[in-house]
Amino acid sequence: MQKDLFLKLIDMDRLIFGISELCKMAGVTPRQLRYWEQKGYIKARASEGNKAREYDANAMIKAVLIKHFLDEGYTLNVAVQKIQRYMANMKIIRSIIREHFVGIEEIDGELAVNLGYFDEAKRQILYVIVKDGRSSFKLVDASIGNN
Repeated sequence: MQKDLFLKLIDMDRLIFGISELCKMAGVTPRQLRYWEQKGYIKARASEGNKAREYDANAMIKAVLIKHFLDEGYTLNVAVQKIQRYMANMKIIRSIIREHFVGIEEIDGELAVNLGYFDEAKRQILYVIVKDGRSSFKLVDASIGNN
């Protein structure tokens, strides 16, 4: 149950923004955003009729990154190339989370992210212990883990 709820909370397709919100988040003008959309760098969601433009979280991330790389001095083409790598990496991370996140538990008085069984024999559970903003890994014998 905890896993399903968490996955709903991080579902990128469920986050929708209007053009004004996206412009504020990215620090760009609607004109810039429409230009990037015209070039195919970001996409608005399909809308019915005369409905205002809407963008998903992927478009928001791309717009923020384009603005960041432009501010760093990169050309628009180079910024878009860099973004493609970032987006590919984020896709991998989301896949890992969807596949391996089991829940958040307490291990020895510390918050721990349960990433499920570490081995095929299901003898050990892999946890990420989060303490003071830093994380470390811990293997726990499955017979004493919370699984």
